[in-house]
Amino acid sequence: MEKLERKINSYRRRWLGVPRNFCSIGLYSTGSKLQMPVTSVVKEYKATKTSHAMMLRDSKHCRVRQAGIEVRTGRKWSANRALKEAEEHLHHADIVGAVAQSRFGLDCTARASWKKANSMERRSMLQKEVRKTEEESGNVKAVAMTKQGSWSDTGSSS
Repeated sequence: MEKLERKINSYRRRWLGVPRNFCSIGLYSTGSKLQMPVTSVVKEYKATKTSHAMMLRDSKHCRVRQAGIEVRTGRKWSANRALKEAEEHLHHADIVGAVAQSRFGLDCTARASWKKANSMERRSMLQKEVRKTEEESGNVKAVAMTKQGSWSDTGSSS
C-alpha cells in the first residue's frame, strides 16, 4: 500500500506544483493550511480492513464468529490490534467522561457513549477512531520535521 501511495503522491505533487520533497503528511492532513478533499490511500485501507475485522468478529452468525478468521493486512500493521486499541480508547473515553476542550466548558460538545451505542453506531465510532489515530500519528511525524512541520501548531509562541 505504501508503494502505491508514494506513486499517487508523486503525481499529486506534480499536479499541485509543490516540490518533490514536500512531505505527504502535508498533503493529507486535516489540520494543515493546505486541506484537500482527498484522503490517504493507506488511511482508507486501514479503516476498511478494521471494518472487515469488526464485521467478522461481531457477526450475527455464530459459525462466522467462531471461525477465528484473521483479516490479512501484512506485517507492519494488524487490523485486529488496531480494532482492540480503538475499542480500549473509546471505553477509556467513556470512563473519563466529558472533558473541557480549549475554552469550552464541560458538556459543550456532544459525545456519543460507547456503552449506550448500538452495533451500527459502534462500527462508525471505531472507524472514526482508527482514522483519528492515523491522523494523530501523521501529526507526530509532522511535528518531528522542523521545516516542513512548521505548519503544525505545537503550542510554542512566536
